[in-house]
Amino acid sequence: MAVFRGTAYSACLKRNTNINVIFPDRSNDVDPLYEDEPKVLYLLHGLSGSEEEWLRFSKIEYYAKKYNFIVIMPAADRSFYCNTKTGIAYFDYVADELPQICRRWLNISSARENTFIAGESMGGYGAVKIGLSRPQNYAGIASLSGVLNYNAFKQLVAESEWTEMDISELELLEDGITPLSLALEAAGDPDRPKLIQLCGTEDFLYADNQIFRKALEEKGYGHIYLEGPGDHEWPYWDKAVQYAFMFFRGLDLNTTRIY
Repeated sequence: MAVFRGTAYSACLKRNTNINVIFPDRSNDVDPLYEDEPKVLYLLHGLSGSEEEWLRFSKIEYYAKKYNFIVIMPAADRSFYCNTKTGIAYFDYVADELPQICRRWLNISSARENTFIAGESMGGYGAVKIGLSRPQNYAGIASLSGVLNYNAFKQLVAESEWTEMDISELELLEDGITPLSLALEAAGDPDRPKLIQLCGTEDFLYADNQIFRKALEEKGYGHIYLEGPGDHEWPYWDKAVQYAFMFFRGLDLNTTRIY
């Protein structure tokens, strides 16, 4: 495997920021399922994580080689992938500037049919929001235990029922656009990105994910929903991201093995 850790200056963030990239190079440790031009996955981290977490807590290197994906993992701090009211533009960075940086320095494909975005928890929020805000750039989106009912999540934070975030942080990030509003608006667009939503049945966000799921089903988005035993934790996401890769590759989610 080839894993590169780098730092680049971001005009949107007004500072240097870290980026990790996996390249599915040839090696003897994994038998790849595909040997075509690698596809590209922007893989987003959660609230308490960083650009390192997918490398530390999952087998993402193995999956990148197995399914032949270049995986780009940016740092986004606690931003919810939003532009802040203080002028630090995380949404603009991940949605627009980061792909430009990667195309310029890494010579990756910019073709929509080869480009995907996914993330867990806060990263699921970011993946859906960015993917549906820039539908011309992404063929598919995956949310793994995503924060997909923003108003309910905000209430949890405001009432101190979820203490890992302060309400003042969220108030700096609000822009009135949520994954749910974007998904409902996109449901009638024949060129909308394909979307898969996964959530563990023991996850504290499970009920909120059901609201998102049912709203999209009623609107006729045509997305795929999968659930299974699991909490808001890496053993579930390590399995869920495999289904995301299979979904992006068009494989049968019921019969294809997971690793």
